[in-house]
Formats: sequence, C-alpha cells, structure tokens
Amino acid sequence: MRMKWIATGLLVLAAVVYVISEKLDFYYLAAFSEAAMVGALADWFAVVALFRRPLNLPIPHTAIIPRNKERIARGLSEFIQQNFLSSAALVQRIAEFRPADTLCQWLLRRENIDTVATYAARFVGYALSAVDDERVRRFLHQSAGELLRNADVAAAIAQVLDVLTENKRHHALLDASLNALDDLLAKEDTRRFIAVEVGKSAPLLKKISDWFQLQLDERAALKIAELALAKIHEVREDKGHELRRRFDEYVAEFITRLKADDALRAKVHAIRDELLQSPALGSYIGGLWAQFRTWLAEDLRRAPSVAHERIASMVRAFGAKLEGDPGIREWLDEQILTAIPPLVEEHRAKIGRFIEDQINGWQEKKLVGELERHIGSDLQYIRINGTLVGGLAGLAIAVATQLAR
Repeated sequence: MRMKWIATGLLVLAAVVYVISEKLDFYYLAAFSEAAMVGALADWFAVVALFRRPLNLPIPHTAIIPRNKERIARGLSEFIQQNFLSSAALVQRIAEFRPADTLCQWLLRRENIDTVATYAARFVGYALSAVDDERVRRFLHQSAGELLRNADVAAAIAQVLDVLTENKRHHALLDASLNALDDLLAKEDTRRFIAVEVGKSAPLLKKISDWFQLQLDERAALKIAELALAKIHEVREDKGHELRRRFDEYVAEFITRLKADDALRAKVHAIRDELLQSPALGSYIGGLWAQFRTWLAEDLRRAPSVAHERIASMVRAFGAKLEGDPGIREWLDEQILTAIPPLVEEHRAKIGRFIEDQINGWQEKKLVGELERHIGSDLQYIRINGTLVGGLAGLAIAVATQLAR
C-alpha cells in the first residue's frame, strides 16, 4: 500500500510540475514532466490491467489474472507436478540427503533421544486415558469379541501347522525336544527321581531290594534311563526312524482333521466360545490390564520414568546399531529410493488437482488480493520507474528537437 501511494504521488507531482512549468514557460521541465505523466499513466494502466479493469471500464484484455484463473491454476499445477513432484527430482534430492545416515546421526544425539522417548511416553499415557473411557472399552470388547467369534480358529490352526510342517520344518522342534529330553535324562537328579518313582510304582521290587540289599530299584531306574537315552539317541540320529514317520503321520492326520473333520472343528470352536464366555478368563485379563495400566500411569508421573528410560534405551540402541552397520544403512537408503517413484507417481496428479481446485475455489477478489500482497510492491516499482524513465525519455526528445532546429 505504501509503494502504491508513492507511485501515485509521483504521478500527481509530475502533473503539478507540468502545470507550473507551462505557466512559467520552462520548456525542458515541461517536456520532462509531460513525458513522466505519460509513462506513469501507461505503467499504471499496465499494472492495474493485470488484476482488474482500469476505472471499471470494459476494456479488452484487462483483468487478465481473474479472467484466466482456471488456466493459471492448471498451469501452476502442471508446473509443480513436472518440476517439483517428478520422481527423478525427488529421488535425486533424497539420495543427496542420505536418509539412513541422517536418521542415524539424529538418533545419536541425547536431546533427540529424550524427545522421542518423551513423545512416546506421552502417547502411551494418552492411549491409556483414551482406552480407559467406558465407551472405548465397550467398543473394543464388542469388536474383538465379534472378530474372534466369527474367526475360523480351526482353519487358522491348520494353516499355521501347514506352514510349520512344510519341508519338515517341524522336525527342528522335534529335534530340540529330543535334545532337551536327552540332557534331562542324563542328569543324576533325574535318575534318582526315576528310581523313586519306580519304587513307588513297584512296591514288591522295593521290598525285595530291601531284604537282599540288592538295590534293584536303582538298577531298574538306571536301566530305564539307559534304554530311554538309547532310544532318544536312535531317533535323533536316524532321520528316517519309524517314530519320526509316525510323528509325521499323526501331525498330517491332525491337520487334515482340522480342515475337514466337522466334529473336531466343532470341538475347537466350542473351546473358543467357552474361553470367550468365561467370566474367570475375562476377570483375569481385566485384572492384568488394570494392574498394568495403574503401574504405567504411576510410572509416567515419576521422574525418572522407567518407561521413558526403556524407550530412550531402545532408541539409543537402535541408533548405535545403525551407526555400526553400514550395510543396513545402505539397504535402508535403497528401500526408500525404490519406494519413492511409485509413491510419487500415484499421488502426484492428486496433489496437482488439489492445488488446481484450491486456486479455482478462491474468489477473484481473494486471488487478486493474495497476488498483490506478494508481488504488489514490485509492481509499484514498475510505475515509479515508468514515471522516471518516461520523464527522462521526454527530456531527451525535447533536447534532440531543440538541437535539430
């Protein structure tokens, strides 16, 4: 606004100087001021014609910006899409940014670790207070209950077992169990336990051992343990052992029954429904949740908070792990740069349409006001320069005219 008054003031000043110079017969000053008025008026017309009709007259090719609002919006949208939202430009800029290294360095700063931990703790506190609302609890309980009641648990278990048994993956669990059992039976404490159990289950053998002091129960226990150890070792070493084959047959039969045996499926679903309707289970889970919520709420009010320190420790460990592993940082950068192009291509047109719709949604008065607010002062300099340049041009013409005479 200030520059507009200055430009208008120069026009008025040129008019006043022109009138005075004509009265006093100052030829060169009159020529200068006359040309300055012409230049000022011409540039005023040009500047005003960009935004509105000068003096509200229906002059052709004026109010250029309001009349071409849709074309400007479309052009600006296309310009931003092609130059700012192109996949190549964004990938290059992100590659220069080196996101994994930047994230690593950011996570290693103590103040940033505290910031992440603080916001995470606040989020957890907010989530606790939100879930504590009766309406939220009722909604979550109903939603989870309906989801579980409608879930085909038997089919889900069968799918999991299919995955676990594919390529005999379940034999790894069997081998681990056999190894643990082998270690257990080899311990002296286990042998004594077996001896006691043998004595309890065979009282006659115990009496004979006591009468003749033969310790037959201990020998029997050792024999049983040795036989068990030998059998376990045999199954462990022989990948085609009969017991392994029987184990495979049992698992395969169980999976088939879970998929097709209506009676077994009904039993599994009955167990599911019984668990869902069990007041004891609901009370137990509710009690655990209440204890956890109470502890966490109290902990978040303390300084230092255990939850805050745990989160900070995890963030710090993650940052240190990134710093010490250049390979994973390189992998992260590769994943980001690979994911960017399809993401940009998917949303670029939407962003462009959003910009176009926003500009088209503006009223003409608002559009003109925004443009004048950002570039108006520069446009007023055009008027000022036009006044001065016009005046100097007029003065030069007047001098040339006098010299030609």
